[in-house]
Amino acid sequence: MNWTRARSAHSGRLFSLLLAIGLGLAAFPLAAPAAAEGATLVRYGGSDRYATAAAISAASFDPGVSAVYIVTGVNFPDALAGAAAAAAENAPTLLVTGSSIPEATRAELTRLKPSRIVILGGNGVVASTVADALRPYTTGTVVRIAGADRYATSAAISRATFAPGVSKAYVATGANFPDALGGAAAAGRNGAPVLLVARDRVPGAVATELKRLAPAEIIILGGTGAVSGAVEDDLQAYTAGSVVRIAGTDRYDTSLAISRATYESATSVYLATGVTFPDALAGAPLKGPLLLTPGDYLLPAVRAEIVRLGATQVIVLGSAGAIRESTAHEAAGLPYAPPDGRWIGNLYDGRAVRYQQPDSKACTATAVMMMLNMAAYDGGTAPDGFAWAPTQSFDVQTTILAWEREHMTQPKSGTYGSDPHGWRNALNHFGWGSMEAGVYRDLAYGSLDSALKQAIVSAARFGKPTGLLMLSGTHAVVLHGWDVVGDDPRTGSLDFGVLGVYLSDPWQPNGHRNYYVSRASLASGSKWVRFSPYLETDSNVLDPIDGQVGRDEWYGRFVIVAAVQ
Repeated sequence: MNWTRARSAHSGRLFSLLLAIGLGLAAFPLAAPAAAEGATLVRYGGSDRYATAAAISAASFDPGVSAVYIVTGVNFPDALAGAAAAAAENAPTLLVTGSSIPEATRAELTRLKPSRIVILGGNGVVASTVADALRPYTTGTVVRIAGADRYATSAAISRATFAPGVSKAYVATGANFPDALGGAAAAGRNGAPVLLVARDRVPGAVATELKRLAPAEIIILGGTGAVSGAVEDDLQAYTAGSVVRIAGTDRYDTSLAISRATYESATSVYLATGVTFPDALAGAPLKGPLLLTPGDYLLPAVRAEIVRLGATQVIVLGSAGAIRESTAHEAAGLPYAPPDGRWIGNLYDGRAVRYQQPDSKACTATAVMMMLNMAAYDGGTAPDGFAWAPTQSFDVQTTILAWEREHMTQPKSGTYGSDPHGWRNALNHFGWGSMEAGVYRDLAYGSLDSALKQAIVSAARFGKPTGLLMLSGTHAVVLHGWDVVGDDPRTGSLDFGVLGVYLSDPWQPNGHRNYYVSRASLASGSKWVRFSPYLETDSNVLDPIDGQVGRDEWYGRFVIVAAVQ
């Protein structure tokens, strides 16, 4: 239940109208409420992954298709390469189990009456009994395309579908699904294959297929953690053109990067969860921009991409269990009030986050970078004068830390980091040009819940993350998301209960990016997630900004650094 801000909301104006609209699973447009940025909203979903694939097919393909591609709904590798082939033939993809045909798939095959059926993967993936059971659903042949493993299967699918001399060939890891999902839709649009590789090698079957294809360009999907730089170098031997990489900081950012690199505009945009593969997989043959988002909330960058594309229709793939009603409405720019009173919002953008290594004392400086980056990417830059350009530079981190230490109330001798005044001053100085700008303030509260609620309201109202002083004041983390029940924190009301928050930790290199922490864990969990009273006593100099001594205003209290405008 993140939201789309109208530009005027940056000055604190809030939505005045929230409409509760039930979104069913049928594949038809909703009546769109009046909204400045509103698009038509459609959902293709079913009771499970098999029914969802059938619903996507039913909404997108008429009877008499030339082919239907059949893949397992249990695992992803065979289907990733097959989605591009299905798109090239303008054919739907339907899912089966390893040993049976679900009823939803049977019903859709009966409606489609395909000229032939293509099974992707060997007998160990889709049993021969399933192949036999598929024969009554076509007047043509039931064929199987398979190789000795996932890599050879991707090569076999390409060989059966694409002639030599393709303009592009897409390459993705065969070890995971997210990078290839958005790429399969882009490949379908460009009439190009998707081939799978291992992180550190190009399998022999794929190398042979690339030689046959002789693509004019090779596009790698995903970062070096998925497809190494060595593989990137090796791929140059298979094209006379360039080898380019499209990658983001995570699966969601990668889907956005693929969209930006592939589509100048689009009438329809497809939205799917990035948590599992089947819904997005079934939508890949539709050839439109396919954007991934967590199901519980909408990443602001996803909404920004929908606006950039000029889409007038947002098509959500999957049931409300995969993509919440609120997430769907926010993607389309439509107001929505959750009937259960549960508001989930998140300002996170993977491009904004930096690990603070190698300086272990730079948590507040790195937090400044992250917070200003998120504000810049999300548009939470009011008041006027915002001058920050997003960066992840270590040199900038070092500059911020040095500046903080010259503009804090903590004595310099024997200390290494920065106190809350230095953190606050740096946010105002580097973000709005003056430590007196007053956009961010340090605030202290007598209880955890009071501090958390204000931290959430500040982030929600003003579109700027909040800093939390953890570990009794010795560590800084960034709060950028919330999960609450009661009033909408965007309104400024504190009348809600906190279920949890989303945090990013500058110090933790892995697993502490956009991670969910429950209210209970904040109170008594492991040290890295414990929000405890501030116990530092060395900030004993009068602060020229608020006229207070830090030690006196913070000690024994829960301290945050929050936007107030």
